[in-house]
Amino acid sequence: MNIPMDKNDIFKSKTGCVYSVILPIFNEEDCLKGFLHLLVKVFEEMGESYEIICVDDGSSDRSWAVLQEVCQKHSNVKSIKLKRNFGHQIAICAGLRNCRGDYVAILDADGQDPPEVLPRFFEKCREGYDVVYAVRRKRKENFIKKLCYKTFYRFYRAIVPFHVPLDAGDFSVISRKVVDFMNSLDEHNPFLRGLRSWYGGKQIGLEYERKKRTSGKTKYSYYKLLHLAVNASVSFSKFPLRLISFLGILISSLSLIAGLGLIVMKIVIGIHLVGWTSLAILVIFFGGLNLFVLGVMGEYIGSIFDEVKRRPLFIIEEKTGF
Repeated sequence: MNIPMDKNDIFKSKTGCVYSVILPIFNEEDCLKGFLHLLVKVFEEMGESYEIICVDDGSSDRSWAVLQEVCQKHSNVKSIKLKRNFGHQIAICAGLRNCRGDYVAILDADGQDPPEVLPRFFEKCREGYDVVYAVRRKRKENFIKKLCYKTFYRFYRAIVPFHVPLDAGDFSVISRKVVDFMNSLDEHNPFLRGLRSWYGGKQIGLEYERKKRTSGKTKYSYYKLLHLAVNASVSFSKFPLRLISFLGILISSLSLIAGLGLIVMKIVIGIHLVGWTSLAILVIFFGGLNLFVLGVMGEYIGSIFDEVKRRPLFIIEEKTGF
């Protein structure tokens, strides 16, 4: 499991820390202690300087108390407590802004992302890759959720102007250059795997088998997944706006053709169509279409509204181990 390295590599770290791991945590008290113990064991076997940064994203259970216990036993484990629940992506951002490692891993603390594969990812990153992202070989979710994920990734890849790997989540190892790039941004609705792909550079995917949760239940409801998908689409693509323009041109053209057809039927053939039912259906259809258009435009305007307020991305209540 040890990573091959030059004997002087440890002194080449600009920050004094070779590896960092960021764990966003929200109500994970049942599996947290065991997962951190396994993570520490993996890094101790690697034999280089490291830090594990746990970000408690406003947990309502004993997650913070468990983190305090682990921090007392392991000096390499550090913890950040946010004032409230800011969201998974924001919690990762808080970890990125407080990490020191030359190579930084991002993974969840629910046990689905196995720590034992990290040495393989770090080794690939040290070969010169800016991003080494994990590609899920198998998912343990139900059929509907797997279908939603599969559909989203393919739709997202089709609408953004850069390459996006399929079935790759936040689990990844990134170089210090990518960390500094992400920290230089001040987006209030970050979609990190999108930013990671937008950055470009040398990127490679490594397959792994995603495990079932060791305990508890997923914090990503269907509503949160939908919100994340909408945010990803709005942040990196103008396709929804262009789709609206296309629909407008298409409907206008069809209306013009239908209008000309009715005039021809009345003048040439002498048929005059009368029907309140068809008229009511058309009014309802175009009313719904207008609401859809306003909704899409509202998403973009809402994103602009969030950005121009310039509120802090997160608020830290307490830090341990720093």
